[in-house]
Parts: sequence; structure tokens; C-alpha cells
Amino acid sequence: MTFLALSPLQTALLAALTAGTIIALYFLKLRHRRVLVSSSILWRRVLDERQSHSLWEKLRKVISILVAITIALLIAVSLARPEIESLTGKNERVVIVLDTSPTMNTHTADGRTRWQHAGDRARALLNTGGPTTEFRVVDTSGETASAFTTDRGEARRLIEQMSPRSVEPQFPKVDGGDSQVFFVSDGVAFHELPRFVRRVSVFEQAENVGITAFEIRSMPSTPLGYEAYLEVQNFGKPAEVGITISGTGGQRITRTVRLPRNEVFKEAFDLSSFGGGGVRASIQSKDDALSIDDVAFAYLPTKRRTRTLLVTRGNNYLETLLKLDNYVELLKTDPANYRESPNIDAYIFDRFAPSTPPLRPALIIGAPAASWLRPATGEVRKPEITTWSENHPVMQYVSVHDVSIERAARIDPANLTVIAASKQTPLIVASEKPKWVMLTFDLDQSDFPFHVGFPVFVENVLAWFNREQLALRGSPGNVEVPLAGAQIRTIDGKTIPSEQQLGKTVFEANEPGLYAATQGDARVHVAVNLANRAFSDVNRSVFKDDKLAAGPRYWLSRELWFYMLLAAVVLIAAEWFTYHRRITL
Repeated sequence: MTFLALSPLQTALLAALTAGTIIALYFLKLRHRRVLVSSSILWRRVLDERQSHSLWEKLRKVISILVAITIALLIAVSLARPEIESLTGKNERVVIVLDTSPTMNTHTADGRTRWQHAGDRARALLNTGGPTTEFRVVDTSGETASAFTTDRGEARRLIEQMSPRSVEPQFPKVDGGDSQVFFVSDGVAFHELPRFVRRVSVFEQAENVGITAFEIRSMPSTPLGYEAYLEVQNFGKPAEVGITISGTGGQRITRTVRLPRNEVFKEAFDLSSFGGGGVRASIQSKDDALSIDDVAFAYLPTKRRTRTLLVTRGNNYLETLLKLDNYVELLKTDPANYRESPNIDAYIFDRFAPSTPPLRPALIIGAPAASWLRPATGEVRKPEITTWSENHPVMQYVSVHDVSIERAARIDPANLTVIAASKQTPLIVASEKPKWVMLTFDLDQSDFPFHVGFPVFVENVLAWFNREQLALRGSPGNVEVPLAGAQIRTIDGKTIPSEQQLGKTVFEANEPGLYAATQGDARVHVAVNLANRAFSDVNRSVFKDDKLAAGPRYWLSRELWFYMLLAAVVLIAAEWFTYHRRITL
């Protein structure tokens, strides 16, 4: 027996003091008052009866003393919180980690999900251990992490509040040195665990077909042409899969394919018949166990002509290119007659710049002198393009590694986005506010206009200025939008709570969907899709052969002091009854 509140010596002294006090109180004799009576005949009968019951009288006293000592010791020793390991177990800590990865939403043969089975396993673990066992409940999404508690009711409530999250799971930091750690999972998202972790499997084989990639991308051969790229993979038995791609205007593309096990379907769908707006891809297959990967979203930019004013003294390359662009409505003027107009979507300044920045975006060619532009601090002869930003929107499908330039202006790139540069100076730079792109060299001092990438570059610039962009891609969970102070809405206009972090807007998306972030005139679309092979492959488990791991069970479900006080109450009631029946003293 061990004690949780007092040391063994302190408990022994308390018990001895308690027993001694009770015995002393029983043997404490009171001085009786002497009374003279006229005859002893009256007491002879009483004395005779007392002699005949002397043995019983002694036993009554002994039993009464023992009962009183037992009651007092039960109460006193209970203060020390005794513990008998065979009855109540030892004082230990148990950590229950529940896997909240997306695959836990997979349905099993009985119609329930793996998560529902995981909840049953976790509650079963709460029923093990002793009354002093402390439990802590943690999940793999970082949403729940309780403190240690002996209150099993509180732990059960936490389990009821938890649910699978469509975020990248991480095994929490738990100490296996002084705790037993149980991990309840299907074993799909976690293939390596600390050695001290005891695995509790809820895995069951399931059929699943999932969308592993979906995006809308521009077609270099067609101005403002877009296609939808889709990947679908079968992670179960051979299945017939229905594919539907639908737009907001009622446009629809359908396809039915037969996919063997582990087969991947890949295809790019022409969206020339689709109007702008949200595009949804969905799949249907028999006995599909996971629904979150059956749908994906993207955004198709609205197609419209850009009203563009070219300000130049004469540039045949540029003028011819813009006239041939079906999505550009071209207006032309010379620097002397330039006037800013509210009906213009974009400006192209060829070796000229106005004294004040225009209200609309502008492409500036030749690094002209203007107070709102970076001044030239010199000239670089025959600069070679050594670096360029392939991820910037204006450089999509544009290669500039073999562009020849005779000379370029040297400028300071501070606070500008350098899109292409030589070792001596930036050659293409961009500014967000005001929005403009500048070439630090003249077109007639370069062979850039003769490269196949030049028309694409101009088209990309105009698209970046005014046209809607393709949606940013994100995964369920916390999603970042590179737009400060933006308001987030779903595709149906519902406002989503968000917060600001370091010039970005962050919001939580638990399921796939299409979201719009707006701030003033700026708008950014975000397509949130699962599209993850690691989650869609619901049978890729390392827990296939695991069985339920459970802790030991004990006779008593509460600490021993509770039963000691209960026994003391029972003995007090029995003593009261026997005393009034003159059985005990």
C-alpha cells in the first residue's frame, strides 16, 4: 500500500494517535456520586444477573471499542489517500492522441466512419486504468490539446467536440517518459511514430476514387484561351467513374471512364465554350468511401477586350502586335497629344512617360525620365539576362535567356519587383502601387520583338493589369491570400472570418471550395482543393494488422479513500442501530 497525501511514517503516527485517543476515551472512568440505600436486597438480583453475563459484557465492550477504532482509522487514514495497486492501479498518466486527418472520414462496411470507430476506441481507453489515472486528449491537427485530468467526463466531452480536419496532420509533441501514449488512427497519414507510442488501429479496407489534380491553365497558342487539366486516380478495385466539369453559366462536360486498380486518368478539357466564373469538377463511382476528394474547384477568368492607349512617336513592331490581338481595343496617340482618359484600361508608354502617374496600369518602355519612375544613373552596354522570375504572371510561357540587348539604363531596384535582370542592372521591373511594368531598354535596341515570347509577354502584361487572374491554389486548412485587409467570401457570397498577418489575409477553409478575396478594386480568387494522393489512397495503411491496445482494468473505479469513508458511514449507522438496541455500549 502506498499513500498519495502523506508519507508512510506520517500515516502510521496518525493511525496510532487516532487509535490511542479512542481507547483512552473508552477507558476514561467518571467518578460516581455515592448514594446510601436502606437495603442491599434490592441489588442482589442485579448482581447475580451481571455475574451470569460477565463474559458477554466483556465482549460488548471489546466489540464497541474495535468498531469505534475502525471508524476512526478509516476516516483518519483516508486523509492520506492510500493506494493498493491490485485494486485501484498505480498513479499514472495516459495520453490519447486521435488522428484527425482527412482519411478518418472514410466509411467502413457498417456504414460508420473510421472517425466514429476511433471515438469508440478512445472512450474505451478512458474506461481503463485506475481512479487516480490522469488522462490527456490531443489531436493531430493542433486544434485540441487538453491538460492532464482525472475527470473522465471532461475527456469524453473533448472527444465529442473533435472531428477530422482537412489539413496536413502532425503528430503532437508528447512525453513518453512518464506517460503511456495511445495513438488511435487508420495509419494512412502516419507511417513513422515514436517507439513509445502504442498504436490503436481503426483501419478497414475501403474503395475510393479521388481527384488528385485540377486546375485551369492558359493556352499559349490561343489568346485568352483556357483549358481544365484533371487527374483522377482509382485506389480500389476496378471501377466505372463518371466525370463532370460544370461552369456557372450552365456549361457542362461529362465523361465516363473505366479505371483499373491504381490507374490514373489524365486529360485537358477545352473550356472555349465556358463563360467566366467558377468551374467545378466532380466524380461519381460505386461504393466510394471518401467524399471529400470527389469534388474540386477552379476559376475561369472572364474574357473581355482591353481598351489600350499606345503613346508613341512611332513603333511599328508594337503597333502591329496590338492591332493583331483580338482581345485588345487599340487607341494611339503621340506624347504631345497625350491626355489621361477614364475610359482607358491600360497605357503603353513607348520612350515617354507623363509627369504624373496615370490612374490606370501602364507598360513603360525605355526607362524615360519621370518623377514617379526610377531615374537612370548610367548606361550598361550589351547586358546579358542572367536571371528572371518564371513564376511572375508576366513571364508565363516567356523565355528571355537568349534575348540580345544593345544597351539598357542602370536603375536602383529598391522596393521594386525585379522580373528580369543582368548582373549590372534590372532589365524588367514591376511596381504594385501604382501598378506598372517597365523595360529599361528600347525595343529598337533589342531583338526582343522578334522572339516568339514577345507577343505572349505583352499579352501577359495586359492580363496582369486588368483582366482577371487564374485562381490561387490552396489546400484545406489555413489559407493565405497575398492581399492585406481583404474580405473573404464563398462563391455564393457568404462572408468567411479572416485575420491579418504580415500584410496577408488568412482564413480557414475546412472543405474544398472557391473563395474570393476583395480589397477595394482588387480581387483574388482562391481554389481550395484536397487533391492529395496521400489522402485519397485510403488503403495505404501501416496499421493493417494492428489490434486494439487497451490498458489494464482494476476492481475499483474510484480512489480507495472514497470506499473507506463509505465504509465508515456504514459502520457509524450500524453502531447507532446496535447501541439503541443495547447490543453495543
